[in-house]
Amino acid sequence: MISYYIILFLLCNSLRCVKGLKEPVCRDIAEIGFVILSQPNEYHNNLAEQLKQNILDQVLKLGCKEEINIYKSHEDFGDILGHWTVIPLFKKLSEFKNLKWIFFLEDQTHVNVQKMVKTMSSYNSSQDIFAGHALRDLNPTIIHHFATTDGDSVILYPHFSTGFFISFSLIMKLTGKCKDCLFSIDPKYELAKFIWENSNIKIIHELHLCLRKNTDACATWITGEFPECGPSISPKQIFVAVKTCKKFHKDRVKVLKTTWGPEVENLLLFSDAEDQSIPTMQLNVKNVDVGHCEKTLSIIKLFVSSDISFDWLTIVDDDTLLSFPRLIKLLSCYNSTDDVVIGERYGYSISNSFGYNYPTGGSGMIFSRPSLEKLITHCQCPSIDSPDDMIIGVCLKTLNIPLTHSPFFHQARPTDYSPLFLAPIKHISFHKHWMIDPYAVYEEWLQDNHIAKIKHSEL
Repeated sequence: MISYYIILFLLCNSLRCVKGLKEPVCRDIAEIGFVILSQPNEYHNNLAEQLKQNILDQVLKLGCKEEINIYKSHEDFGDILGHWTVIPLFKKLSEFKNLKWIFFLEDQTHVNVQKMVKTMSSYNSSQDIFAGHALRDLNPTIIHHFATTDGDSVILYPHFSTGFFISFSLIMKLTGKCKDCLFSIDPKYELAKFIWENSNIKIIHELHLCLRKNTDACATWITGEFPECGPSISPKQIFVAVKTCKKFHKDRVKVLKTTWGPEVENLLLFSDAEDQSIPTMQLNVKNVDVGHCEKTLSIIKLFVSSDISFDWLTIVDDDTLLSFPRLIKLLSCYNSTDDVVIGERYGYSISNSFGYNYPTGGSGMIFSRPSLEKLITHCQCPSIDSPDDMIIGVCLKTLNIPLTHSPFFHQARPTDYSPLFLAPIKHISFHKHWMIDPYAVYEEWLQDNHIAKIKHSEL
């Protein structure tokens, strides 16, 4: 009989402990602001909404009744043009005095809320904390202005897709410090650099924010799976336009035609000189060394004014390396009847309302037909050599067409990125042949296994 009461006592005590544990967990969750770096495009908004609902469902299963603070950046902070770069959000976030932490996620981030709270509880929220899955450049890179990769001055930066968190006390100190945030090329690096320069705080590498879920201890992770949005669209409805010129017909164009070019059913190369051996289409536009605005707009006008039937137009440089099969698969996630422009997003002066986002030309710019029809009626080049991608960004802002960022497109070479940044996912494009073997890059990063190895003995 005594043993029965002992067991009953232990059981009741255990149940009270469980209840007692839930209460601080729920309080901790209520003191976190979840910020999903979202986009207005239907596909990406749905991903962000699913993530938001998943977080709410997890919190509900924990038995929490407190109000949960979850924000989608394009909706809740949509008046801030550069919300996707994080830094311009600090002023608004500093108003949320009831929070101790801000946890940033992307729409493809997976999170275990209970483990995330446990991870964050190991830090003191009253201190200046900046934690995430830290990335490091192996070599000086153009996208980081060739910053040093050695010594104490090296900048480590967070992988946005694994999530990262900043204490509210640090947010308060950083508010209003962005004075010269002109260009945004790589927001994750620029964020870490900004925090270091304005607070002398470096990122803490948090092991529980994982690239892949290779352990049950992971609080966040990336699946690494390429988007599956149903049957791939017909390749007949995708045209790829390549900007080239006579001096690159024998090197860059040769690479293109022996790597990804043969996979594209509708491939057109636009040049300043006609060459039937390629073949090229000659544009009545003078070739220039930089910018190429007039050439790009001439290509757009040609497609829209012709009888060509297409849903998507992709414009690339002659030194862009592309995976066309993956592009086909990705485009099945988007509605070609909407105003859609996809690419790698850069920003100019986006810490204020006068700036704009633009798609980087070298990584590839993808347009739905309706977006092109609007562009040609409103877009003009200030000069023949104006930067085409930036001018397109200005026009998109004028037309109120949002630029959709995709993490699968890259303006630079694989060697210009942290290996851990590239590792979790497959990619659609890289850019430039400088100091690399473009054939090797294509085989390693863009060629699917079922495709036979290419021959490039001519190099």
